[in-house]
Amino acid sequence: MGRDFSELNLQLVMYDFNDTEDERDDNLIAGVAIRAEDAAAFAADVEKLAVEKYGGATFADLLEEDIDDESMAAALRLRNAKRNAALVADAERAMAAGMPKETKRRPRPSIKGKTFEQVEDEYGRAQKRWEELQADPDSYSAEEARERLMDFVDAGLCVDMAMRRHFESLDPQAQSEMLKLLAADESVSASYWFDVLFGNWPHFEE
Repeated sequence: MGRDFSELNLQLVMYDFNDTEDERDDNLIAGVAIRAEDAAAFAADVEKLAVEKYGGATFADLLEEDIDDESMAAALRLRNAKRNAALVADAERAMAAGMPKETKRRPRPSIKGKTFEQVEDEYGRAQKRWEELQADPDSYSAEEARERLMDFVDAGLCVDMAMRRHFESLDPQAQSEMLKLLAADESVSASYWFDVLFGNWPHFEE
């Protein structure tokens, strides 16, 4: 005779706290069913296991001891890395689909005559359109999806160009201070900023 699962009246799932807006099956870390009356003891055992076996910390410990929110910063860097990887994968799939033969060649992105604020505003709009596509991809044709992807990529390149233009307009002392600020941002690699500010990228030729 099979097991009676009716007593397991509490179902628990585990997601990354920083990915709660993406609660899909592929983001599920773990899931269990237990008796509701065991919930408190189960939670205590999970916390103990995380701390003693895996070197973790409870949220209570973090609130008391992690004054600089180092754990949260590290978690956000990991989330951003995962999302960037997903963006690259989406781009590769779009490129693999190929562009229609009748599609005209896109002009090279340019920031000529634009302020940094205008460039950032355009990037924000392109990012929003890309996120709308990611949230409901079935509502868009392949051509519309490619167009939104390329708009987002071009807008990002324009931000890079605006960043370089601003950097080159500074005096040596101000450039040094800007480099220090960028180097302190652990969410972005130093090699990326080097490429943006000093690299020989064709799209930086306005």
